Amino acid sequence: MTLLALALACALCVLPARAASLEDLLETDALERALPEEAETFMPPVTPSDFDPGELWETVTGPAREKLRQALAAEGKTAGILLTVCVLIALADTLDASGETPRYILLAGVTAIGAASLEDFDYYLNLGLGSVRSMADYSKALLPVLASASAAAGSVAGAAGRYAATALFMDLLTNAADKLIVPGICACAALSIADAAVGNQALKTAKKLLKSVCRLLLTALCLAFTAWLSFSGIVTDSADAMTVRMAKTAVSAALPVVGGILSDAAGTLAAAAGTLRSSVGAYGMTAVLCTCLGPFIILGARYLTFRISAALCGCVSDRRLSGLVEDLSGCFGMVLALNGTAALMMFVSIYSLIRTVV
Repeated sequence: MTLLALALACALCVLPARAASLEDLLETDALERALPEEAETFMPPVTPSDFDPGELWETVTGPAREKLRQALAAEGKTAGILLTVCVLIALADTLDASGETPRYILLAGVTAIGAASLEDFDYYLNLGLGSVRSMADYSKALLPVLASASAAAGSVAGAAGRYAATALFMDLLTNAADKLIVPGICACAALSIADAAVGNQALKTAKKLLKSVCRLLLTALCLAFTAWLSFSGIVTDSADAMTVRMAKTAVSAALPVVGGILSDAAGTLAAAAGTLRSSVGAYGMTAVLCTCLGPFIILGARYLTFRISAALCGCVSDRRLSGLVEDLSGCFGMVLALNGTAALMMFVSIYSLIRTVV
C-alpha cells in the first residue's frame, strides 16, 4: 500500500512537468477550431481560457439587432403577399351578389398563399435542421473537454455519465429530426394546404395527428434527457464524493507526513480544474447560444410574421384562408421548437457539467 501511494505521489509530481498547463492538457484550442460558422458572427474572438462573459452583451447584441432587422425586412414581403391575397378574396366575396365566394376564387387564394409560403420552405427547414446538426457536431468537441475537466476535479463517474447521456440524446434528436420531425412538418404543411382547398375532415384529423406526434417527440426527448441527467447525477455524484474521500484518506494514512501535503496538493489541482471547467463551460454556453441565435432570429421572425398575418387575415377573409396561414405558422413554430430543443439540451448538459460538485 505504501509503494502504491508513493507511485501515485510521483505521478502527481511528474504530471505538471509534462503538461505546461491544464489548458494544454485538455486541448481547449480545439473548441475554437470546431466553432460552427453560425456562431462566428456573434462570438467574441477570444480563447476559452481568456473568455469574459461580461463582454458577451456588447458583442452579441449589435449583430443580433442587425440580423433581426434584416429578417423582419425580408419577411415584410411575405406578409404583404398574404394580406393582399386575403383582401382580394374578401373583396371578391363582397362584390359577389350571392354573398359566398365562388369555389375557384377561394382555391386560387389557397394556391397563392401556399406558393408564397412554401417558395422557400426548404430554406427554413434546412436552417433549423442545420442548426441542430451544428450543435451536435460542436458538442463532440466541447463535451469531452468539459468532461475531462470535471474528471480532473474529481467527478469521474459523473462526468462520464453526463457526457454519455448528452451524446446519446443529441444523436437521438438529430436522427429523429432528420427522419421523423422534419418530414412530419412537411406533411403537416401539405395537409394544411389540402385541407384549406377541399375542407375534408379526414385531412383535418391527419394534420392534427401529425402535429401532435412531432410535439410529443420533442417533449419526450427533453423530458427523458432531463430525467436521465437528474437520476444519474444523484447516483454518480455520491459515488464520486465517496471515492475522493477514500482516496484522500488512503494517501494520508499510507504516508503520515507527506500524505497530508499530497492530499492538499490534489485538492488544489482539483480546484484549478474546476476553475478551468467553469471558464470552458461559459465559453461553450456562449458558443451554443451564438450557434442557434441566427437561425432562431430568422425562424422567429418567420413565425411571428405568419401569426400576425393570420390574425389580420381573420378580420377580413374567409376562415379557410386565415386558418391556412395559422396552420403554416404552426409548421414554422415546430421548426423553431426543434432548434430550441437542441439548444436547451446543450445548455442543460453544459450546466450540469459545470455544477458538478465533489
